[in-house]
Amino acid sequence: MVKDEIRLLLSEDLSPYKLSLLVLIQIYLNNKLPITQLILLTQLIENKLPTTPDSLSKSIIPSLDSLCQVINDEATEKLLLDCVWDITSIEYIEQNLINKLLECVKAGTVLSNDQQQLPKSGYKLVSSKSLFGSFILKICTAFASLKFDESCLLFQAFTEFRESTRSKMGGRIQETVNDDKDFELFSKLNSTLETMGISNKGTKLIPAPKYDLQQLLDNQIAILENYGTPTPQYLKDIMKLMVSPDSNIGRIQNIHFNNLPSYHYLKYLECLQSSNYNGAVDALHQYFDYMVSNNSKYFYHFALISRASLHQYFGEDEKAMDAIEEAISVARENKDNSSLTYILSWLFNFMNNKPELWNCQSFFNNNNQTQVLDFLKKKSKQLSPSLYSISFNFETLQLMKNGRSDYINSLTKSMFVAINDTKPTFIKSAELAAAVWARIGEPNLSEIYNEIAFELTDKTTDRINISIKSAFLKFLHGDVENAYQALEDLKKGVNDHSLYNSIHVRSLLMLVKIYLKKGKFIMSRNIVNVLLNDDIRDIELKNELRLLQVEVEMCLENYTQALNYLSNIQSNDVYFQLRLAILKCQIFINSGNHYRVFTLLIQQISLAKRCGFQYLAMEAIVLLWEVLNKTESFEDARKLSTEIMPQVFSLDNQELIAKAYFRMARSWSDDKVSLNYTEIAISKFEKCSNLILMKSVLKFQQHLARRHQEESVLENSIKLLHQVNRQIELEINQSYN
Repeated sequence: MVKDEIRLLLSEDLSPYKLSLLVLIQIYLNNKLPITQLILLTQLIENKLPTTPDSLSKSIIPSLDSLCQVINDEATEKLLLDCVWDITSIEYIEQNLINKLLECVKAGTVLSNDQQQLPKSGYKLVSSKSLFGSFILKICTAFASLKFDESCLLFQAFTEFRESTRSKMGGRIQETVNDDKDFELFSKLNSTLETMGISNKGTKLIPAPKYDLQQLLDNQIAILENYGTPTPQYLKDIMKLMVSPDSNIGRIQNIHFNNLPSYHYLKYLECLQSSNYNGAVDALHQYFDYMVSNNSKYFYHFALISRASLHQYFGEDEKAMDAIEEAISVARENKDNSSLTYILSWLFNFMNNKPELWNCQSFFNNNNQTQVLDFLKKKSKQLSPSLYSISFNFETLQLMKNGRSDYINSLTKSMFVAINDTKPTFIKSAELAAAVWARIGEPNLSEIYNEIAFELTDKTTDRINISIKSAFLKFLHGDVENAYQALEDLKKGVNDHSLYNSIHVRSLLMLVKIYLKKGKFIMSRNIVNVLLNDDIRDIELKNELRLLQVEVEMCLENYTQALNYLSNIQSNDVYFQLRLAILKCQIFINSGNHYRVFTLLIQQISLAKRCGFQYLAMEAIVLLWEVLNKTESFEDARKLSTEIMPQVFSLDNQELIAKAYFRMARSWSDDKVSLNYTEIAISKFEKCSNLILMKSVLKFQQHLARRHQEESVLENSIKLLHQVNRQIELEINQSYN
């Protein structure tokens, strides 16, 4: 689209499209509109047709042909086209459409039965307070206020609007010379301008009502947020014309709105999507320049919050903190508790993911997180159920991080408030519930909450984020292969760079875990080193990467290096501290320092149970079981096994169950039943694709087979071990190809 070829016709609410809706209303009042089309007509007037990425492109500047496609009824379409193509002049519109419709509008809210129909014309009457009546009055009043040149511009736009349906009239419509005197005068004036070198030929007149454009932009903003769908180029070009100082623009109804604020917000979202920092900053500043000029006190807070969010998005934490500090000061100065509560909620969420920033801030003096959280709960209860529920979400996370056992109380309160509020509030609580139950060790319940959140959300980006979190929770629970495949499938349908990167980093973490199971230790280390050089801002993701780095060194038997990496990891989250301590115990066990871990393991088991982290408790107990076996405390090991096996099964973690059977085989090594336990362990490790542990079990199985003189078992075990070694060798060689 070239700017010189287009002329915008700006108006408050008048347009050829609105005139065509008046024609449909006239058909209805004349008792000719099928009843089935009545609901559609009301939706068209209220502009409440469902908005999708496909429908948006058709509704940017609607033509008469696109309106016919929406109607999708041959009889109604014929009635509409006949009426529209009967219009030959502005005078015809005034006499046969505007004036006749005004006669049908009567003052009052409700009309009696004897007032429903005019005896002479046969037209129905409508109340001025009704949907049709108010629409008629609005458009007809605007039409009556047009000046001569404005009415001619509107009629020119109307003729272009209906041109797309000329072929549907079957050749009955021919190019005709307009005999309207006013239009003849308008044409002569245009001819005079042409002789002076000012020609208007070859330009396309596009009507752009202010209300429709604003609604169109709002719809596109929603679509960009929900689906990630780019703005249609046609709409971009129109908006560029509107904000350009030298654009070719005509105006009617004394309209002036070259700069719609929503256009700048739309540009801001597009720049965010394409990671264009400078463009996002400029667009955001322009958006709030216009908004603040209308209501400075109200919008200034949200301008600062948006600026803080922008800096957070691009990893500029200090600038984000500065913007939020200013927003808090403004809210306090204006005694705006509602804005202050919202700002503090944003801040608490931000600092929850960046705990190191808490000591850097200066605007809370000596107040700690607990005091700020208490303030949030107190104020949000009075102001907003949504913020009140979010406050309990924050409290749940804080209690879990601090190792308190009463976090379920806060989660229950959050769910109770959320279920009585809006869908987005409940979705956030359901997502948190999924994470909490995963930590507790209830994967099935966690998956249910994730499914609930996924089903309730309408936004595509939110659905993708929920799917990412769901896959990552499966990964943390040990279901690595399925989690990895889920993310790989998810990547195929994602175009957004930020979302794709989020998925890709997590899938690489899972790939490292898969490689460790297959003996590809060097390749795993290379991937971890590449990821460590990336600027990963997600604190949970960064911690998982550091843990993997320790695991890689442990698998390579670099135990000193693994312990050094472990000691450099800092966290104030009790759950993560437990995982660090359990991994430390694993390193000591693998390096042969069995007696050093007794006390440490007992401490972790006790703490995990007190916090309700059942999965971590079982993981630590299985390690304790291994220590008992390696120190030949078989009687204690057997007692432990009978106590914990039901709990191990309840966690539904196949790899943990396989490890438990391996421990049972060692604990009952004097009995032939131990061979059965090794068979089960081998089968489960094979399903988990864990070749390294499968190899360890096979070696032990051969030891048991020789001990109990089971030749057939020994023969099969040797054969299978050879296959496993061959598979590991192939996997390693494949890494270098």
